[in-house]
Amino acid sequence: PPGSACSARERADREADRASDTARAMSQQNAKVVLAAVEAQRRRDWEAFRGLYDPNIEWEDVSGLWGDWGTRRGFDEVRDAWATWFEAFERVDFEIEGLVEAADTVVAFIRVSGRGRGSGLVIDQRLPSVWTVRGERVVRVRAYRDDADALEAAGLR
Repeated sequence: PPGSACSARERADREADRASDTARAMSQQNAKVVLAAVEAQRRRDWEAFRGLYDPNIEWEDVSGLWGDWGTRRGFDEVRDAWATWFEAFERVDFEIEGLVEAADTVVAFIRVSGRGRGSGLVIDQRLPSVWTVRGERVVRVRAYRDDADALEAAGLR
């Protein structure tokens, strides 16, 4: 009967809406994890790092902009790479200029600025990165040279 077909269609639509709402909420939660991780970087808060990063985190500099960063695996390698990087600067800061959320992936557009400790060299670069979050922990980060590459890597282009 027409009533039951419409009713089934409405139920399917409601379920699709609920699934979409759940995916959106998860994506927003993932963005909050990324925001918290960047804030922990800014403060050099290694305990917060430990709570936000999966023990088997993989962080890869695809851009080549970070010198010998390469790929770091595991919390200790990532923390040690950051510590070395921070030692090279007398001042460094991170500003999130934008986030694009998609399922378990967040593309973060981060402005990195600072001044070299010994050289006085000023840096100011935009660093787009793709963050994969699962279970409210960052499991992978890939840093890119430009926005288009990051968006393509995240399947958003």
